[in-house]
Amino acid sequence: MSKRYFGTDGIRGEFGKAPLTKNFFVLLGAAIAKSLLKSKESKKSVIFGCDTRESCEKIIRLISLGMSNEGCKLSNAGIVPTPAIAFYTKKNNYDLGIVISASHNLYQDNGIKIFNKDGYKINHEDENYIENYIEKLSAQNYTCKDNSYEPKDVSNEVKNEYINSCLSTLNTKNNLKMKLTLDLANGANYIIAKNAFEKAGYKITSYNDNPNGKNINDKCGSTYLENLPAQINKDGSSYGISMDGDGDRIAIIDKNNNIYDGDDILYTIIRGKKFNNEEVPGVVGTTMTNFALEDYLKNEGIDFIRSNVGDKFVLQKMKENNYNIGGETSGHILMLNHSTSGDSIVAALQFLHYSDILRKKNENKILVKYPQKITNIFFNRNLSDNIIKIAIKEASDKFLSKKLRVIIRKSGTENCIRIMVEAKEDKIVDNMSLQIKNYINDKLKTL
Repeated sequence: MSKRYFGTDGIRGEFGKAPLTKNFFVLLGAAIAKSLLKSKESKKSVIFGCDTRESCEKIIRLISLGMSNEGCKLSNAGIVPTPAIAFYTKKNNYDLGIVISASHNLYQDNGIKIFNKDGYKINHEDENYIENYIEKLSAQNYTCKDNSYEPKDVSNEVKNEYINSCLSTLNTKNNLKMKLTLDLANGANYIIAKNAFEKAGYKITSYNDNPNGKNINDKCGSTYLENLPAQINKDGSSYGISMDGDGDRIAIIDKNNNIYDGDDILYTIIRGKKFNNEEVPGVVGTTMTNFALEDYLKNEGIDFIRSNVGDKFVLQKMKENNYNIGGETSGHILMLNHSTSGDSIVAALQFLHYSDILRKKNENKILVKYPQKITNIFFNRNLSDNIIKIAIKEASDKFLSKKLRVIIRKSGTENCIRIMVEAKEDKIVDNMSLQIKNYINDKLKTL
């Protein structure tokens, strides 16, 4: 069944425009309550968290209206990173955790991510269940009592407990007083991340830590690294750590301007674990993971599995195979012995810990990756889904080759088609990326 509202990472779109209207969020709240909270064992307890978008509090009020009408008990953590809600939902026995965020998108977009009582994102079946109830309630012209229900404020408790949980992933405090530059994307980590890294023993200089409701991810954060090298140089930092708007993924740059994406971060952590004599039975990546990482793992005797793009798909494969580590090239790093979701603070702390182990052993090498290029083709949101699927299928068939790896897919978070081309030579990658882009653009115009 093709979903109408849920994508690869929750629900996401422009707030106020169909389908994400005010009434939709009221229906969504009621639908979640009627579907996921209907069992006799459910206490109907729900905790909200959000990033810094100006629409977040409005959406919490709207969803709360629908949920309170169905008898739910609601708490609000305020502005906190997504992994804080995953952590707190499980630790404090909430039935659900709901994050209001559109992750790395600009402020106009918003949406939700839903976590179950175990701190994991809900599965496909639960998403379908909610969507069916939304349609049912909409057809019934569902209405609820106009009330001013205010969720209980638990913001201080969540922030303090979450920071302590991040620090508990480290065996020892950093005593080097290493300098770090943080790009906080004017997002959910704008206060928490600074506190966490300072308590871990690092000297911090932070940027993009003054959110105004409209500047989240705007020329900053993990998808925009242009300013970070100069900031690292100015601060005399060893590393720059750039987070996305809701704090579940990162990119890292070192003082020599080497950029570490999710594949590089996984490589550093795994390599450090091997030198530290820690067992790594297997790793999960995605279809986008660079083959160089797979090749390294194979040579180390470590199993490697690819999932579809989306951290929930990575998580699914990790749980199926009882693996503790996995991630996406985009910077979602999952370490199930530390967190139930992608977590930028935990991932950064672990990267810094294991890179220090490698440094002490004079093994500070960087993963030498196959040339890879990702090209985005943005399209009008009203473009027929059938046309997009045909264009992707025909391009995938036409450019199938043993000399390169090509992944073409519709993004689940933006109105674009993503083309990933990987080969052993830069020339081939650049040439084929352009050819595929032109081919798809022509198809979208002529189909």
